[in-house]
Amino acid sequence: MSGLHKSEDLGNQTLQPSSSALQTPQLLTSKSADNVVNSGETDCDCACPNAPFTITTTNLLDTTFSTWPETYTVSLRQGYQLAFSPFAPAGPSVLNPAAWQRYQTFHQQAQPLKETIDHELVQQNLLIPTGHQPQIQPTAPDQLTAWLHVTNACNLDCPYCYVRKSSAHMSLETGLETVDNLFTAACRQGFSRIKLKYAGGEATLHFSLVQTLHERAMALAQKTGLELREVVLSNGVTLTSTMLNWFESTQVRLMVSLDGLGAVHDRQRPRKGGGASFEQVMHTLENLVQPRQIDLHLSVTVTGASAPYLADLVQWILDHNWPFSLNFYRQTPLSADRQDFELEQQIIIEGMQAAYRVIEQTIDQATVQNLPSRPLVNGLLDKVQSQAHTHTCGVGQTYAVVTHTGQVAQCQMHLDQPISDHLDAHQLLPTLAHGPIQNLSVQEKPECQTCTYRYRCTGGCPVETFRVTGRWDVKSPNCTIYQTLYPELLRLEGLRLLKCHGY
Repeated sequence: MSGLHKSEDLGNQTLQPSSSALQTPQLLTSKSADNVVNSGETDCDCACPNAPFTITTTNLLDTTFSTWPETYTVSLRQGYQLAFSPFAPAGPSVLNPAAWQRYQTFHQQAQPLKETIDHELVQQNLLIPTGHQPQIQPTAPDQLTAWLHVTNACNLDCPYCYVRKSSAHMSLETGLETVDNLFTAACRQGFSRIKLKYAGGEATLHFSLVQTLHERAMALAQKTGLELREVVLSNGVTLTSTMLNWFESTQVRLMVSLDGLGAVHDRQRPRKGGGASFEQVMHTLENLVQPRQIDLHLSVTVTGASAPYLADLVQWILDHNWPFSLNFYRQTPLSADRQDFELEQQIIIEGMQAAYRVIEQTIDQATVQNLPSRPLVNGLLDKVQSQAHTHTCGVGQTYAVVTHTGQVAQCQMHLDQPISDHLDAHQLLPTLAHGPIQNLSVQEKPECQTCTYRYRCTGGCPVETFRVTGRWDVKSPNCTIYQTLYPELLRLEGLRLLKCHGY
């Protein structure tokens, strides 16, 4: 059985107390699996939101509880069932037969909370106070994220890139001033963490600047008490042993773009002036990165041209046990003539499904020690995240892009549309909020209100939606893709959770 459960779906299932009466009800979640493996953090070239919400309910002691009608359920194996509420705090839950039987009783009749498992089901919002609509209460974000556009220069000529290439790069003075102002802004606004993304172009073409900015950021983090996270975005072509020694010693994350194997990658990521880049990237990853203890993350851009070959790439990545994300191509003014890159629904769905089958085979064959080390609903379906949130990204709120000249933009897709000529530490957040991009809450998108997955995809990338529809308040043009694939991703995470716990 799978799908959104209706009264007849659960009500018609025969309870089998003999098979579960001796069992202690157990509920598995991604959080419970953290005792087995670390969940990790996914990375891409966007800024995912870090402001989850809480659900307010009535007094738990004075009310009865029922199941929520929009909950998605699917059978797994050995009698275990997956359940996912739209209001789940972080990913799906897996119920053993005894827990599933107890959950069904609330579907048949509203009742007070009596058993330990009842409270666990409430924590995952699988049980809701009867007659009450859950109320969303946003929580304050704790991280300020900034894209530092080190340079426009690049040694590749990717046809979907949004950067107009030139030799221009950020000066040391501009870079240091930017880092100083970002820390000041973060402290003034009460953030506890700051994340810096060194990007381009190819940021490693000015690696000494990246190193100097990192040193300033480390000093300021120690002085202010802010937690610091950093990532360098790279195409992997010019990485040297010296650079990789630095990544290993500092544990700054290295994100490398990899779009396919062999010709598939070369088609999307050719060298400047022509020529292949895959062999060099593969050599760097296998011979220079793999032997070192580097915080590596691979970012895969999925296009209509690469989707049919995606499963082969995913298998190769899994064989090396590298974390990765799958991100959908977004058309830019520079790629408007590349019709082969467009996200034709069936091609993308079939390509992603083939990749998911490879992941499922890996889970089946894995031991607890070599399982994928983070929730599979993070990063494996474009910008969809496991943690419940209301905005697709931090644009307009907690995300700033600083150009090589020190100007401020809302998004790297809008590098040539700055909203301020300089970064004012005292006015950064108001400046970001009043730019042209309207990153609306999913609650302001009427078409999304009945979708079980609305607090995961949140209506998709606002820039892409506006490009296609001319509106900010409508669902993503990729909605069908998300709705088709997200249930499959939930199932994969359920299988991972079972394996994590030895089932």
